[in-house]
Amino acid sequence: MSESAGKMRHGAEKTAKAVGATAAGAAEGRRVQSIREPLSPGAYVEYSVDDQPGVVERARAFLAGAPGEPVAPRMAATVMLVSEGKSHYRRFESPLAGGAPIEETVDAAPVDVFMLRRASTMAFTPDAVVFPGGGMDVRDVECAVPWAGPSPEQWACLMSCPVSVAKGVITAAAREVFEESGVLLASAPDGGAPVDEREDHWAAEREAVATRRVSFGEFLRERGLVLRSDLMRLRSHWVTPESEARRYDTYFFLARLPEGQHADGRTSEAVEAAWIAPGEALARFDAGLLKLVPPTISNLTSIVAATSVDEAWNAPFDGHVRPHPVARPCGEVVLGCEVSET
Repeated sequence: MSESAGKMRHGAEKTAKAVGATAAGAAEGRRVQSIREPLSPGAYVEYSVDDQPGVVERARAFLAGAPGEPVAPRMAATVMLVSEGKSHYRRFESPLAGGAPIEETVDAAPVDVFMLRRASTMAFTPDAVVFPGGGMDVRDVECAVPWAGPSPEQWACLMSCPVSVAKGVITAAAREVFEESGVLLASAPDGGAPVDEREDHWAAEREAVATRRVSFGEFLRERGLVLRSDLMRLRSHWVTPESEARRYDTYFFLARLPEGQHADGRTSEAVEAAWIAPGEALARFDAGLLKLVPPTISNLTSIVAATSVDEAWNAPFDGHVRPHPVARPCGEVVLGCEVSET
């Protein structure tokens, strides 16, 4: 990612800090874990949001009993697209921003993850470096989607959610990856190798899906393809605190980059995209060069020690994370919760 731009925008910004004992955790004799440690069901986690504009103020108002009902969260999906690490990573300046591909040399790493830097004009997490993803569309739920791999019913058991939600979220995950990176988690019905997306006329179809002129299911049917749900692995589940006005109920998945496919940065929602090692992304965040939000930090941490894509794929499910405002005895307000299995 662009270090100069990162320094200008995020020089002193740290949206998640390691934490010590707190009122909630200490009162029950629990160890308080930070999001810079791998999570697991049963862990109690807390993190600071001092540098996120308005979050602390809204959390304080919530704890003080501010009137009004919490906003219902929108279902969403995010995908950690991973590939074998290289001795360099390629940064793609988004063609929509007038840039061209650039290569930067870094130390080799066993696993790279594809990430995007969101445009500063975005209403939610502007300038943040994120994984491909977005909100579930009503057609992800209602439209028929050709399917191969674990069924929506099987996913519902894994995700602890209704079948319709599981179907919609998995579809949204595959759709968002296609829209934001050009990678298609699909194949022919016979289970052959996943398709190569580098056909010129696919650019128009990708735009049609992104602009909602056609649903993802319609696109797959027209091309004689099936969504490959077996190419995704559930990583974690995060729900925005009730104190926030814009809330998301987000499932995080991990997917291997299909053989023969290539990720790019051709999306209007991002100004930059890169393959980068999880540890490198976290190091750049620590140095003030990248803006990362807590769920992204936690999910990067969950695979930072992986020595191969297989090891990242087989990493255990982090759990369901539903943070809420917590007041510490010193007066500081943080976000925290117990990570649950369901």
